[in-house]
Amino acid sequence: MYSKLLTILLWFFLLLNLTTKAQQDQSVIGFEPSSISITIGDKYSVNVRLLIPDIIPPDVFVSFLYNNKLYDPQGYIGILPNITFTKRTGDDQSRVIIVNGLRQGHLIVTAQSPQINISSAYDFLLIDIARSKALNILIQLVGWVYFFAWSISFYPQIVLNFRRQSVVGLNFDFLALNVLGHSCYSIFNICLYTSHDIQQQYYANHPHGILPVLFNDVLFSVHAVIACFITAGQCVFLKRDKQRITPVIRTFAGVLILFLFISTIISFTNHLSTLTLLYFYSYVKLLITMVKYVPQALMNYRRQSTEGWSIGNILLDFTGGLLSVLQMFLLATNYNDWSSIFGSPTKFGLGLFSILFDILFIVQHYVLYPTNRSIARRTNLSTNSDNERLPILSAQS
Repeated sequence: MYSKLLTILLWFFLLLNLTTKAQQDQSVIGFEPSSISITIGDKYSVNVRLLIPDIIPPDVFVSFLYNNKLYDPQGYIGILPNITFTKRTGDDQSRVIIVNGLRQGHLIVTAQSPQINISSAYDFLLIDIARSKALNILIQLVGWVYFFAWSISFYPQIVLNFRRQSVVGLNFDFLALNVLGHSCYSIFNICLYTSHDIQQQYYANHPHGILPVLFNDVLFSVHAVIACFITAGQCVFLKRDKQRITPVIRTFAGVLILFLFISTIISFTNHLSTLTLLYFYSYVKLLITMVKYVPQALMNYRRQSTEGWSIGNILLDFTGGLLSVLQMFLLATNYNDWSSIFGSPTKFGLGLFSILFDILFIVQHYVLYPTNRSIARRTNLSTNSDNERLPILSAQS
């Protein structure tokens, strides 16, 4: 049932994106490209094209706005000259402007004209000005390292299940929450990264901000969903014990999915912004992240041991969380935009809660229960040795 509801939610977002594309036909002028990323001191050529040359007056005068102001008070770029489009046969209805980066930050350039109505909702140029190219490279490197660290952390369980041809010992509550959480996170990342309309809503709330979702975030979240569904498939086809999703988690997940389903319908009727809806999805992911680690931590405490819990998975998860938070701070430093850290509360919270719980697991494994773990290993070795001395027939009986 839950998978069907998730499929319906994905179709809703597809329809929203199609609606957004249809609305883009209202554009009057176009910036080519519509977004650029430069460093201080760089110059970049942008083509401004008139999209409706057949219905314009003889001359169209266009001036530019900087974050909806007549001038750039922060001095992010050099002042752009006014341009004029003429309605002469054979004239190319495009002009070139030169963007000169002067100060790190984020800027939205729009246009206005006394002759035609230019909408800032569709006709705009997004400009990111970075402090350093070296920091840009480091940000990308850190992003890919934490992507691989977090991605690899899914595979020990998959490989273990395949080798044993069994999922006995795997907690289905944890897996169910992972499927739901990463699905929500994928929807948030994909929509915010690919939709210009949603990005415009984000920049309206964070006018000097930078987009907090990068390509590796999208790739990781999609990969996580695929890995979780592979593990879920193993639970269907491989040997299992009496594991099941407990009624508490069923109710918890059902309430979250119902909340998202109703919110999506409200957003589809234009009574809730798409950005706010996406934040709802991200909050669900954050809530799941806060909850899903608790059962394992309690189990370790009650057993006074971490035997059977993969510390390798925890170390990889800790590395990914630490580098994820580090990347956000590097982005804020490079673009002088500290508000962007909280512009993606899920990404920041996901990294933070992963770090906190991973530290707890590391302390449990290496500090609190190392003696119990050693005793458990010696007990297992002793038991295996005794079993080897038992007759085969007795072992089978």
